[in-house]
Amino acid sequence: MIQNERQYKVTQVKLRELEQASANIVTGSASLHPRQILSQTNSYNKIIGALKQEIAEYEELKSGQIEKIQLKSLADLPIALIKARISSGMTQKDLAKKIGTQEQQIQRYEANHYSAISFDRLIKVAEAVGISFNHSVEISIEPLATTTQI
Repeated sequence: MIQNERQYKVTQVKLRELEQASANIVTGSASLHPRQILSQTNSYNKIIGALKQEIAEYEELKSGQIEKIQLKSLADLPIALIKARISSGMTQKDLAKKIGTQEQQIQRYEANHYSAISFDRLIKVAEAVGISFNHSVEISIEPLATTTQI
């Protein structure tokens, strides 16, 4: 996932490079077997498609048109925080200033998907990026598996 403008620009450059490399396979591949050409072209196209999808998602978030981000589980919360920040028009620097930390700390949080953040700080980030819950959260508790000893 593209998380900031620098990554967005780097991804655009990589996309252009891959598109050019893919085009060069077809035009400069007299020594390659047709299956090799097809295999390489398919590989490039798969990566190109993924990069285009990431760019489109970032541009959509950046436009502010996304109003809801759905979570299927708490494991989705880190990505939702990043998406909410981008969608709200906030940079990592803006978020850092809003919660009273350094931009580099936000970069580390996002790079590690908020894995090393305190719960209090997590709540501050969620509030700062405008995350609110529209419904109560229902928690299902699975019974512990019992083991029998022989």
